[in-house]
Amino acid sequence: MGVKKFAYCLNSHDYDDTRNSGKLILDYRDGKTKGLSYTPFLKSPPASAFYYHLGVKDIKIGNKLLRIPSKYLAPGSDGRSGVIIDSGYGGAGYMTGPVFKIVTNELKKQMSKYRRSLEAETQTGLTPCYNFTGHKSIKIPPLIYQFRGGANMVVPGKNYFGISPQESLACFLMDTNGTNALEITPDPSIILGNSQHVDYYVEYDLKNDRFGFRRQTC
Repeated sequence: MGVKKFAYCLNSHDYDDTRNSGKLILDYRDGKTKGLSYTPFLKSPPASAFYYHLGVKDIKIGNKLLRIPSKYLAPGSDGRSGVIIDSGYGGAGYMTGPVFKIVTNELKKQMSKYRRSLEAETQTGLTPCYNFTGHKSIKIPPLIYQFRGGANMVVPGKNYFGISPQESLACFLMDTNGTNALEITPDPSIILGNSQHVDYYVEYDLKNDRFGFRRQTC
């Protein structure tokens, strides 16, 4: 189509019945978009050339740096590992087993004041799940991606946890079993699925090989 960049802004209908829809923008202009933070796309190996790989240096849960081993964050020559962004991957996304364990272990530490709901985990296949009965709300730390170039993407808890205020339940939505509807082969280590981008304006700058984003109400 000859576009130099495209962008979208996804909104959520989890807790409302509005008819507002997200936006898709096709842009034929060059240059930076006002207010965006940028990080370069990584060159994808031939085995996964159809993915958009992002250069993630590390991940934080709240203020805690997780020190994810670099072998999981950079795409291998066989197309495995690395971090991709995919608006078609439902839910919060995917994490390979070792990364999932590092992330959820830290979540469990920071959310230890809430009671684990093993019943919800059994019913949903998600883990960890929490029952926050007796609390006015549940406080979930942000998930922060530290990108090459210095940009940080701060994903609020409501974007990567499924929260049911009526039942006082909240479950971590990242998939680690490959049960999502889309089959991704070869396997990246992390997929930023669509709920992580909700209320973010995200831009794929094809001309300049970079990914841009900013928080906004979509």
